[in-house]
Amino acid sequence: MLPLFRRRKEWLKWVLLLVIVALGLTTVLLFVDTPGGITGGIGVQEVAVVAGNPITAAEFGRYYRRLLEAYREMYNLDRGDPDILRQLGVGQQALNQLIQQYATSYAAERMGLDVAPDELIGEISRLFQDNGGFIGTERYKQILRMNNLSPREFEEAMRRDLLAAKLRNILTDGILATPDEVRRSFLEQNQEVRVRYVAFDPATAGSGAIAEEQLREFFVERQDEFREEEKRRITFTHAYVAPTEVTVAPEDIEAELANVPTEEQVRTRHILIRTSPDADDEDALRRAEDLVRRIRGGADFEELAREHSDDTASAVRGGDLGFFGRGQMVPEFESVAFAQEPGQVSGPVQSPFGFHIIQTLEKTDQGDATRRPVAEFNARVRLSDERSKELAESMISEIRDGASLEEVAAKHSLEVVQTPLFDQFDGVPQAGLGPDFTARVFSAEIGDLVGPFGSAGRYFLARVDEVAPARVPGFEEVRDAVAERFERERGETLAFERANEFFAEALHEDSFEAVARRRGLSVVTTGFFRKGSNIDDDLRFSPEVHDQAFSLSVGEISTPITVAGKYFVFQVAEESDVDEFGFEREKASLQERLTEQKRNEFFLAYVQNVVSGLRRDDKIAINQRLVDDLTG
Repeated sequence: MLPLFRRRKEWLKWVLLLVIVALGLTTVLLFVDTPGGITGGIGVQEVAVVAGNPITAAEFGRYYRRLLEAYREMYNLDRGDPDILRQLGVGQQALNQLIQQYATSYAAERMGLDVAPDELIGEISRLFQDNGGFIGTERYKQILRMNNLSPREFEEAMRRDLLAAKLRNILTDGILATPDEVRRSFLEQNQEVRVRYVAFDPATAGSGAIAEEQLREFFVERQDEFREEEKRRITFTHAYVAPTEVTVAPEDIEAELANVPTEEQVRTRHILIRTSPDADDEDALRRAEDLVRRIRGGADFEELAREHSDDTASAVRGGDLGFFGRGQMVPEFESVAFAQEPGQVSGPVQSPFGFHIIQTLEKTDQGDATRRPVAEFNARVRLSDERSKELAESMISEIRDGASLEEVAAKHSLEVVQTPLFDQFDGVPQAGLGPDFTARVFSAEIGDLVGPFGSAGRYFLARVDEVAPARVPGFEEVRDAVAERFERERGETLAFERANEFFAEALHEDSFEAVARRRGLSVVTTGFFRKGSNIDDDLRFSPEVHDQAFSLSVGEISTPITVAGKYFVFQVAEESDVDEFGFEREKASLQERLTEQKRNEFFLAYVQNVVSGLRRDDKIAINQRLVDDLTG
């Protein structure tokens, strides 16, 4: 993780010291008088109570903001991305970490442990040294102020850290990495093996004729799995006054000019093809490359962005991201955006979010004259949003006065869309909106008007036209889906059974290959590989394959293993020689590292058990509503 605090070069070594501390709030001050703090209002409300010790809103808020800042720096989210922050669950992480800190202190104090003032002074003096001595109280306080910390916060965090260290030492002092563990770890990092394997594919194992009666029986037994959830059909439109259609007065530009940084700015539009851990990056790259070819062949960038971009917030604006300065986008995106000339379109640019196609639209330098176009653009976007919202509210008034949604949309030359039936899981088709809008649609009655719902400058209005209740369809309606599932599950069962039969037979045969030949199976032999590396296109990075391959001896056979939906049984074919001299050279440091790892794992499990016990005994109370209010 990146540091929790923005770096300032002259303070860097002190910042690195501060990062190690989990930031709390209350306790004794050793070097300064106790300052005043929040004494009333929301700050003294309790977000949680752990074994009788309150976590105040003020303390939680400070901890949450620092954790939030850490994530913003980690993912370069200076412009903000609420969807990503929600997925990360930063607020809940902050609360859980504070609860763990309080629970650790509770457990330590129950064992009679404490941190004396002299210990805390000694530790701080040791950390904040210059030329062999403590840097002094004033400089110490100055360093904390530079990082938005009070001595109260920092010293309480240090006290908790020292208390946790004492508890950890007592609990884990007898935990050591064994010689066998050290040897095994060295071999996993340095030795290579190769294996021979056979594969059992469910996709082909279950192929063959299926009796109609079998399908009907399968459907009767499993019909709840084919249940259709409630579906709805809506008609919607959206009020939108484009930035180019609003009148911008000089005072609007002046008002925005103060918010435009005096630095180089660039305006871009982009198309994002998002990737995720479960997605195929190669498929995403192919889609991005195809869009680049179409754009360079004359296709309209804005239209393709509206149709294909996974960044729904900018897609409705044709991919337009507006003006931004350096440090506001992920580095991969920023370097291309600033390097291109206006009008230039990039090839696919990969970032943590996926593949971007970037078109640079405008650039500005640091002069006041070139800041005005940025201010004008920002003013247009703001006024566009205001006019769009006003239009939506005007349309609602007209509908409540008796006009239909279609009539009002036609009056204002707005497109009207009637959706097909959709369920709550799939969301509203053709709208590109999130689950909040869908939830509002599914809580309304037939004929109700839903909205206005703002998204990326557009304000949606929808009418619920039809509600199809949840039901179990008849067999004939879903026969193809029943057949597909039946064949898939039959193939899964047969592949699993054949893999286990092969395993049982191969254990009692002298030749792995002979059993495979007798069963008509192809044997594949891999090249040498190390633990954690890619094995081949079939076995990939499978942790279970690696675990068995590096724990079995040459000639031993693995139990059936599932990789990417297929079953595999393998035999260790060969091991590389062991570098015994290298092992002796690394043994001591490896044992130290493994011991530390085992102790950390044990202590983490211990703390989690303490928290679980406190929850079980109702000694942890959480004001979740207040947490949600504080984190938005």
